Amino acid sequence: MSLQKDFESFLSDIEPSSSIVQLTSAAQNNLRTYLDGHKEYADVCENTFLSGSYAKHTAIRPAKDDDNRDVDIVVETSHDTSSNSADVIIELRDALLDSSRYSSAHLQTHSVGINLSKLDIDVVPLALDGTNWFIGNVDDGSWSKTDPKGHLEWSTQTNEEHNGAYKPTVKILKWWRRGNCPIGERWPKGITLEKIIADCFPEDVSRYEDILIGVFQNIVEEYETDVAMGLVPQIEDPKIPENDLASSYSLSDFQGFIEGIESALEILNEEGSTNATWRKILGDRFPKGAGPASASLSKACLLPLDEALHVAHRQTPPWPISARKPSLIIAADVAFPDGHIERITDNDSVIPKECSIDYRVCRSRALSGLPVRWEVVNTGEEAYKAKCPRGEFETSNIPQGGRHEETAYAGRHYVKAYVIKKGRCIAFSKEFFINVE
Repeated sequence: MSLQKDFESFLSDIEPSSSIVQLTSAAQNNLRTYLDGHKEYADVCENTFLSGSYAKHTAIRPAKDDDNRDVDIVVETSHDTSSNSADVIIELRDALLDSSRYSSAHLQTHSVGINLSKLDIDVVPLALDGTNWFIGNVDDGSWSKTDPKGHLEWSTQTNEEHNGAYKPTVKILKWWRRGNCPIGERWPKGITLEKIIADCFPEDVSRYEDILIGVFQNIVEEYETDVAMGLVPQIEDPKIPENDLASSYSLSDFQGFIEGIESALEILNEEGSTNATWRKILGDRFPKGAGPASASLSKACLLPLDEALHVAHRQTPPWPISARKPSLIIAADVAFPDGHIERITDNDSVIPKECSIDYRVCRSRALSGLPVRWEVVNTGEEAYKAKCPRGEFETSNIPQGGRHEETAYAGRHYVKAYVIKKGRCIAFSKEFFINVE
């Protein structure tokens, strides 16, 4: 199974179960029907709708030790912002307490919380002022502009702009956050995380591994300078530009978030994009995969990795190198003689001769458009006898800085990518090995 299929399997696995989706649907419909038919509150309740991750279709299954699901319901009331918002929230709480089914109704900062079996429901009343909706605060009676319907529309539009890959990516990043955010820390979540992902979504990629690598790289590039300077990044609300979605987060929240992403990138840089790597990043629910193919090559053909890295014909980079460690990640697509194309990972598979390989480099937006140079090294007796050990530096020969190569000689071969700016190497990859039989 390819990594793309493994990601698709993983996404299916972290989806809420069908029984929970049905339970959620019934619970939110029952509550909305109750409010619409309440003998007194019906005059206040002008419209209700499902909001949050279930409405956006970005919900994930709960944590192993947590059976409850979070559901958000918005109530558009007949109130305006001249009313005290605490009174509006209390009014909703009291209406819910009229039913024994909602006897757990309690006040929260912006909403009324209800605890049902396997469901925690947040019911949020809004007030209209002109054409804008406002959310209240039970602590001080104030109102703040909001647009939950606009967020639903924005999420759908963003997903369409990225060919249906945005919402699945949000689910994966939510799962990553849950598994990596330490207890007691508060990494960005909800609409804040969703907007960060949208702002940092890579272009011209379709495979989930490439998307995630690009999102990780772009987040670090976008926010690490602010965080290093002691500033909390500003995240603009997609529907209300004057709202800063990150205003409630601290510097330490973002420091931990960036450090967590940098840790994931370090694993990818060191170990490559493999099932084992993604299991370290996303947890044990990610498929194990088939594992590396067994090499059928003789020892004479398959030079040990350390020896391959230090062959005499490998040339020294001709540019000064500013980068301190690898930051580029190579992806390789192999076209086999029978016509099928397969993504391979570093030193993972044994492939036949007469294949073609398209190497691509995953890099952040700051490095996009800069020239890429490829170091190409052959090893093994066949390459030596053909007087084609190579080891020199080649220019890109396919779009977006990639390199196209053919497999002609048995042995262990490798490439390495360098990004060049003004005569200096400002980023490079680790060596990417292929084994040819």
